Amino acid sequence: MNSYIKTAILVSILVSLILFLSCAVQQNVQVKIKDGKEYGTVQGSFRHRWWNYYERGLSFAEGEFWEEAASDLKEAIKQRNADQRMARTYGMHFVDYFPHRELGVIYFHQANYDQAENELETSLGMVDTGKTKHYLNLVRKKKLEISRADKAAPSISLDPASRQHVSNRFNFEFKGEVNDDFYARNITINEIPEFIELSAKTIPFTREIKLKKGLNEISIRSADLLGKVTQKTVKVYGDFEGPALQFKNIADGDAVGAETIALNGALADATGITELKINDQVLSFNKEKEVSFALNIKLEEGENKIMLAATDTVGNITTGELNLTYVPQLALIQRHPHNRFLDAPNGQETVLLAFSGSSASSYTTGILYAAAKAAFRLNFKDLTKEQTVYYDTLYVDGTATGTYAIESVTINGAPLLIIPGRSVYFNQLMELQEGANAITIEVTDIKGNTTSKTAMVNHQVPKVQQMGSRMSLAILPFEIKGQAGIAGELVYDNLINAFVDQERFNIVTRGDELEAVLKEQKLSQTDLVDKKTAIRVGKLVAAESILMGTVHETQDTIEIYARLINTESSSIMEAKDVFGQDKSVPQIQYLTNGLALKLKHSFPLIEGMVIQVKGNEIYADFGSFKRIKKEMRFIVFKQGEVIKHPVTGKVLGSDTRELGVATVVSVFEDMSIGKLIADFEIGDIQVQDLVITK
Repeated sequence: MNSYIKTAILVSILVSLILFLSCAVQQNVQVKIKDGKEYGTVQGSFRHRWWNYYERGLSFAEGEFWEEAASDLKEAIKQRNADQRMARTYGMHFVDYFPHRELGVIYFHQANYDQAENELETSLGMVDTGKTKHYLNLVRKKKLEISRADKAAPSISLDPASRQHVSNRFNFEFKGEVNDDFYARNITINEIPEFIELSAKTIPFTREIKLKKGLNEISIRSADLLGKVTQKTVKVYGDFEGPALQFKNIADGDAVGAETIALNGALADATGITELKINDQVLSFNKEKEVSFALNIKLEEGENKIMLAATDTVGNITTGELNLTYVPQLALIQRHPHNRFLDAPNGQETVLLAFSGSSASSYTTGILYAAAKAAFRLNFKDLTKEQTVYYDTLYVDGTATGTYAIESVTINGAPLLIIPGRSVYFNQLMELQEGANAITIEVTDIKGNTTSKTAMVNHQVPKVQQMGSRMSLAILPFEIKGQAGIAGELVYDNLINAFVDQERFNIVTRGDELEAVLKEQKLSQTDLVDKKTAIRVGKLVAAESILMGTVHETQDTIEIYARLINTESSSIMEAKDVFGQDKSVPQIQYLTNGLALKLKHSFPLIEGMVIQVKGNEIYADFGSFKRIKKEMRFIVFKQGEVIKHPVTGKVLGSDTRELGVATVVSVFEDMSIGKLIADFEIGDIQVQDLVITK
């Protein structure tokens, strides 16, 4: 036997001896007992594998035996370094494995904050979990308390568009960022907290604020890890009305006796007027809120239609028509005003006619008569008694003309800003609800006479944008683990409410509906813990995906872990979790809203275009940069023909025609490839057709 073989045998014997002694030492680690409960235990035999050390380390940590727990976790890391969800142990057995995270938690409890921060950041670089972020915040806070280096409160900066003081958008995007010299932690907008898991020096935020008509105050508050607070209030005026327009010396429908007339009028707007266009002539203004104007207009004999358009500072436009009839013979009456005055029939009064060059007060009696009882003309522009539209907003343009000056105009009971006059032109942007919308305009003159008119507008959402066209989701009851308490029971209902409120998924099964399916299949809720059973139930309720997961509750903490599973492929499309130490009802709502928000962000609603069709594969112009992932689905559709009202010619929008549904099979940075499912024909799909994610 040569020296090489002898050396190899000796090394082998030595290694075996070391392993034997190591195993003996580990096997002899004593179980700890605290308050009558054993810690440092494992299920089954201890075989000195990484999952054995990890399980025993967690058991020691539960009993707060930090040294023993840290020793076992370090040994587990030596054998398997990476934190990972669903790490395979042996056969088809899996375990969620977070040794770096749990070691960081132990170091935190031992007040070893530098080591804790290192381990937690290492874990976060491998797997994103709520518990890691929670303890990383605690570690950073402790380090700042010790160093006393953090002196300044956070600062709040807004994007330019969010700093504007007036808007004509019902949904106002409030966007900016919070900055801190160390770590900003919380952001609250209008007393509703943003879901923020991890503190950072810079935290961007975006919130869609629903503006009401008039003044809106948006408050934002931010705090850093040490609780220093900054607040800011932004005032935004919701301006949904175009300028009010009125002529002082003329009214819509008048007959006049001069070829050239001077139009004298006034404009008013809550946020300022920039322009008035009368036919092709443009008058510019410097954002005044009230302004008078005068302009000479030449008329043709007979009927004349004068086009009007007034614009305010945010782009609201009031449009209308001033209809005047030029009758040369009326000029004679100006020279003999009393000849016809006494000829007015009983119960009639003469209509006042304004002639060229006359002032607002120097009306001359004309030859036409109107009933002594007030008469109104109330017109909607481009709006008839009933119509269907596909837009979610609608401009209501109107004109009110009366025998006496119009004093007030209301739309659905809300008064408009007007200038009293015989003819008043008004405009308002209306937000439509899905389905039937009644729009009622009521006009009152200075004598107290009133008239009203109602239009019914049916707002339809294009088919591909309807909730029923989105990814269908069955939300199953979560498995309760650990120390079961009332917090775990609150999670399910709050999670369902969060998903419904966020309007991202088409929720097809929940609560009583699910109970009925389980009863029919002779299953209990506990049977749904099994993935195969859960998928079978999902298919029975026609769900494209199911949401299932666990709620792990201890005396002081709660962790919610959710998995979104494709019912066709049985694969996990996404997995997210949240973690907290406050188990109050508001905090449970905060966590479930946050969990639903994380899943919503993982499956964004994005529109794109078909860029190539090849066999049964459809190439779309969105990819990983827009968070597209494999097994997502998208709808291919054509924009329908533009629908115009047959009477007014107003464009009312367009519906959509669905051509197919494809499942994403390949994803690139700016492109994805979808495979058309069998229910559709590829021949109907062409380049430049549109796509939208389900």
